[in-house]
Amino acid sequence: MNAAVVYFSRTGNTKKFAQAIADATNAPMFELSTADASKIANVDLLIFGTPVEGASPTKEALTYITSLPVVTGKKAILFCTYKLFGNERAMKVIEKELVSRGYEVILKVSKKGMKTEQLADFSEVISKLKAVLYIRDGKV
Repeated sequence: MNAAVVYFSRTGNTKKFAQAIADATNAPMFELSTADASKIANVDLLIFGTPVEGASPTKEALTYITSLPVVTGKKAILFCTYKLFGNERAMKVIEKELVSRGYEVILKVSKKGMKTEQLADFSEVISKLKAVLYIRDGKV
C-alpha cells in the first residue's frame, strides 16, 4: 500500500509521533507546509497528524485538509497529540472533512501528555496501527 505521513507540529510532540509512525510503516514523512496536497492525494493511505488546540485540530491542519482534492477509494489514519482533552472532538472534525473528500478513516489514535524534552513511548499506538494495516492488507 502506497502511504504518506503528513503532520503539523507546534512544539515537536506531533513530529515525534509522526516519525514513529513513519518508521513503523516505512512511509515518507512530510511536514504540512511542504506536503503538496495534489501529490498527497495520489497515495492510497494518508496518515495525518495534528496537535489538539482548544479541543479542536489546529487551524493549519484543518486548512490543509480542506485543500485536498476529492478522491475515491483512499484510506486515512488520523493521529493527534493533546495535553488534557479534546482528542476525540478534534479527530471527528478532521474525519468529517476527510470523508467529505472521499477518504475512509480506518483508524484514529492519540497520545496524551507528552513532554517535549522527554522520550515518548509509542509502542501501544504503533501496535494498533500495525494490526489495522496487517488486517487491511489481507495478510494472515
